[in-house]
Amino acid sequence: MADPASDVWKDVPHVVILCNFGGPASAAAVEPFLRRLFEDPFIIRAPLPLRMRRWLANRIATKRGPKALAEYREIGFSPINRMTEIQARHLEQQLQEVRPGTRVIVINRYTAPTSDEVLAREDLVGKRVFLITLYPHLCHSTTVSSLRDFDLALERRYGNRDLPNTRVFSWWQTPRYLRHTYLNLQAALEPLVKANADGPISILFSAHGIPLRYHGRGDPYVNEIQTHFSELKRRGEAWLRQLGGNALQRCHWDLSFQSRVGPVEWVKPYTDETIALLGKSRGGTLLLVPISFTADHIETLYEMDHTYQQLGLSSGFTRYARAVPSNDDPELATCLADALKSHGF
Repeated sequence: MADPASDVWKDVPHVVILCNFGGPASAAAVEPFLRRLFEDPFIIRAPLPLRMRRWLANRIATKRGPKALAEYREIGFSPINRMTEIQARHLEQQLQEVRPGTRVIVINRYTAPTSDEVLAREDLVGKRVFLITLYPHLCHSTTVSSLRDFDLALERRYGNRDLPNTRVFSWWQTPRYLRHTYLNLQAALEPLVKANADGPISILFSAHGIPLRYHGRGDPYVNEIQTHFSELKRRGEAWLRQLGGNALQRCHWDLSFQSRVGPVEWVKPYTDETIALLGKSRGGTLLLVPISFTADHIETLYEMDHTYQQLGLSSGFTRYARAVPSNDDPELATCLADALKSHGF
């Protein structure tokens, strides 16, 4: 707990706003989710007037809706909203040990509760406000989109009134989160190494991709993903070296990007193409590691566990496994708390 004698903020209420993507939890929520997603100017970056943007988003949602609905039904719809709320309560409990009375409020970008809905019922005047997203890596399409959406809602609620707040833009590099993601990786890899004395193991990290032109315009996301991957690979190889035998030689490390849509080129290598190539050329065991995701969603529960698993096994792999993201693990909240404390909480 902060020292009350020297704490200039001791009498100021603290609010942490935890931002995430959101996801449809029912059949009725799928098309509205898609419309809000494709209305986002950080997703489709074209200089369109609002009316045209909404028309285009509605057209895409209507066209993609049936396929998306079938996939969401297959996984029992998205658990991401529930996981976000659980993490908010974990985080609130931990932060209250430092500053009693701290509240953690969830805002989703594409499903309720939205920025406008939260600010309609929450008065932030006179409070010390922190914003942090559940996107560990800084990306304009996720992090900046969520924060900008909050800014616009803030302006609609308070006009031009100055409401200072502190923002955490990127936190994958915090020591606690690096350790957490490495331990999740090791937990998935260890039984594969010990169960099979021979045969290659492909450790394929997969991140959500972005269009190549976004990367070319200076979006830092790809660099942050690559650096995170390199650090986890370094730690993993050190552990395999300690195991001895042929463990280090059997394991091969690759990074790819998934979930591309539309006709434009996205950052490569693509996950599906990489799986097909490695299945034919290497075979053995495939371990898929969702590096950019903090909770299971359609990209892991359907794209990885259905599409990529079937692709891997049909391409030449004999075994498929997937690492599990943080989901409701309270250690993720501890990582978030560390990031907030490093920003002055």
